[in-house]
Amino acid sequence: MFKRILGLILITVVGLALYAFLVEPRWVEIVEITIETEKIPKDSKIKIVQLSDLHIHEIGDREKYVLKVIEEINPDLVVITGDLIDDKKNVDKLYSFLRNISHVKRIYVILGNWDHWSGIDLNEYIRDLEALGVTVLVNSNDVITEDTFCLNIVGVDDPHTGRANLEKALTGIKSDCYTLLLAHSPEIIDKIAKKNIDLILTGHTHGGQVILPIYGPLFLPVEEKYRKYSSGLFKIGNSTLYVNRGLGTSILPVRFLCRPEITVIKIVGK
Repeated sequence: MFKRILGLILITVVGLALYAFLVEPRWVEIVEITIETEKIPKDSKIKIVQLSDLHIHEIGDREKYVLKVIEEINPDLVVITGDLIDDKKNVDKLYSFLRNISHVKRIYVILGNWDHWSGIDLNEYIRDLEALGVTVLVNSNDVITEDTFCLNIVGVDDPHTGRANLEKALTGIKSDCYTLLLAHSPEIIDKIAKKNIDLILTGHTHGGQVILPIYGPLFLPVEEKYRKYSSGLFKIGNSTLYVNRGLGTSILPVRFLCRPEITVIKIVGK
């Protein structure tokens, strides 16, 4: 009897390990959220695809699926909230991935901690990204103007490593436009008080990568006070925060109860 129980436990453990290493990291979830605002007319909308934490090593099944989804959704813009690479040797794979979404009219990228730690020459990296038609925001902003509304796109450098300068990033934005802030980590929220920011899109946490029943995320690369912002939608004062679980993995190529994510955000007038 004891041997049978031990055998069942062993089979279960092996099965869960195989699932966590081989299945879930490739099982991408499409998360759709809708945000209403009075800053754009009722009959207008903005459709955004957010990707985060690609940690790209190859153009595998997961990446090909993401490319297919973006093509089918045909968003107004794609935003990638940091950690595109974690090793400079993989940068050509990243460029290949981005070329495959070049049909999207607007692509915005910000830097994460691993982009800084990858060993790449950042000036060259940014130049190469922009040569692909990507707008890289490093404590800076851009504005999208349509017939009936405008959208501020603000991007800060990595908050996790203390490189974010929100005051600089907000310089010159149009106060009557809807303002979208891109920041790699939810750690930026300490700096947004009394700022006219409508929506903040972040990543960095990977949702914890491994979620244990009852306990929650096994590990989050943030201080304890930010632990509650592991993933999902939050109200922070007058702003809305969304934390994306990311596509890739860090340290170990494993996910459990925390699928990789593509976020589709629809901003609609009310």
